Amino acid sequence: MWVVSKEGLIVVGAVLILGIVGLVLLLGSPARSPSERPAPLPAPTPAAQSAAAVPVRPSPPPAVATASTGPTRAIDGVIYAGEYAHNTEAEGFAIHWSNDARTLRVGLISPGTGYVSIGFDPVRRMEGANYILGAVVNGQVIARDDFGTGPVVHTSDVANGGTQDILEAAGSEVGGKTYFEFAIPLDSGDALDKVLVPGQTYNVLIAYHDTDDSFDAWHSRRGSGTMALDPAP
Repeated sequence: MWVVSKEGLIVVGAVLILGIVGLVLLLGSPARSPSERPAPLPAPTPAAQSAAAVPVRPSPPPAVATASTGPTRAIDGVIYAGEYAHNTEAEGFAIHWSNDARTLRVGLISPGTGYVSIGFDPVRRMEGANYILGAVVNGQVIARDDFGTGPVVHTSDVANGGTQDILEAAGSEVGGKTYFEFAIPLDSGDALDKVLVPGQTYNVLIAYHDTDDSFDAWHSRRGSGTMALDPAP
């Protein structure tokens, strides 16, 4: 048979008492409704990132303004919309021009790849006109200042004792067309150049060759029109 000492009985009794007390407390506590239960703590949120730490994508640079988006006064062999104050057309040949008190700027567009020409203020057919001729040869521009020495003849001012008075000239060939720009003084002082007066209107003659760049070649087509100069500012 088992023999239990006095000390063992004391320990067993203490354990039983503690167990009974715990059971009574557990059974006596009222159950909490869900609304009485403590709400769960919100999940921790990450710290806000400072604005300085956020990488910033640089704004793209503004579009580079090209000459086609606005007027330009450059004699560069390219004729842009709005570059000249006036324009007209004859025989598929476009004439653009602007002037101030001293200078006339002209842009010509020919439907061919040969030479182009324009004559200012003729007296009788080609006679008496101040001619400017241009051509693009192997990417290079050639230009000449001529005078109408007869009804169907014009020759260079230099050959007739005058001077070449083209201030600037440039040209290009694009899409089977020739673009030729030049500037001349309204009054060059050369007896073989016509004096052009701001505010006046002049007859002009145009001619071009479809393919030949030689100024001595007979033109493929010709035409005529008028050019009104702006009054001096």
